[in-house]
Amino acid sequence: MQVEADPDPAYRQVTFSWAGDGAADVFLRLNTVSYQHYVSGDLSPLLMSRHDDGVWRLTLRLRSDYRSTYVFCPSPVPLGGRRLTAQEWADLNAAAQGDPSHPDTVGPVAYDQTLRPVIALPDAPPEPWLAPRDGVAAGTLTEQPHTSELLGTTRRIWTYTPPGYADLDDLPVVVLFDGDDWSHCGLPAMLDNLLAEGAIPPVVAVMVDALDTDTRTAELTDHPRYLRFLLDELLPWVGERWRVTADPARTVVAGQSFGGLLAAYAGLHAPHRFGLVLSQSGSFWWPDAGADGIPGSGAGDFAERPLITRFGADDPVPVRIYQEVGLTEQPRILGSNRVLRDVLRARGYRLEYTEYHGGHDLACWRAGLPTGLIALLNP
Repeated sequence: MQVEADPDPAYRQVTFSWAGDGAADVFLRLNTVSYQHYVSGDLSPLLMSRHDDGVWRLTLRLRSDYRSTYVFCPSPVPLGGRRLTAQEWADLNAAAQGDPSHPDTVGPVAYDQTLRPVIALPDAPPEPWLAPRDGVAAGTLTEQPHTSELLGTTRRIWTYTPPGYADLDDLPVVVLFDGDDWSHCGLPAMLDNLLAEGAIPPVVAVMVDALDTDTRTAELTDHPRYLRFLLDELLPWVGERWRVTADPARTVVAGQSFGGLLAAYAGLHAPHRFGLVLSQSGSFWWPDAGADGIPGSGAGDFAERPLITRFGADDPVPVRIYQEVGLTEQPRILGSNRVLRDVLRARGYRLEYTEYHGGHDLACWRAGLPTGLIALLNP
């Protein structure tokens, strides 16, 4: 990948390169952006060209604050000039390859085993907490099984305890969905660095395994049942094993996508236990995605979605909320987040809201999660 100046300093010219044999076309998959081209029926803006040296290249003009994962998807058949079937789209994504020349990656994760490189242009939100630092004391990451009678499952729970935990008590607690992603994508090092600089107080982070994609979708959208699991099973289990607070003003519930939706639901319906909500790219469009999966982004499309309606109609509850969403997300994500933002502000909630130039992407969420924790854990 090569990044060059653009006449407009708010942009960069970025050239992606892939070398390989046997491809009739090569599709550059940029998080979320590529899916929108698939839905529109035109992949041509992200199709690479084969040059005389045998290397496939594509140059894009991208905003200088852009961040995204990307992969290369070689195809044995031409892709231009036609709409792909759902099976063809799935097959194309299954052929994804990373970029061995690029060191910054995310993954593999449960839903995507590809090691996905990250493009982060110069003005993208900084990630000062990501890399492990020499001389910084490390916390302890523990993996234990947890069996839920309510959900009928046994899953892994990863728990981070801070350096010096033996001498600490009544610690703030962060409950984080999709723990199978976060436990392996740098969160322990981020927490170590945040603590070392005093950016947040010592915390216990509880990362809950999503098991698999189908289970994740079913559980994280069954809000009353999953909230009972959190309140009646998980938090008591955590409290028996670690010295954590029961103070809602120091308890964070955090999630992304359906997890962000559930985090907001938990804050609204259990403010006595979850007083701090961290929602990244929350799926507030749920349960109606629209006929084509991508409705428009106006208020009329989303104002009557269940959780947005409840926040607008119910008396405000004592929660603080950090909410973020990407500008290149599907319109249903960006639009519904903006509608919820407006409702929360109108109702007087303590809200910190931000938009970043990126998509529905762990590469973006790993940059935003520490920012959200700093905002929420420092009253």
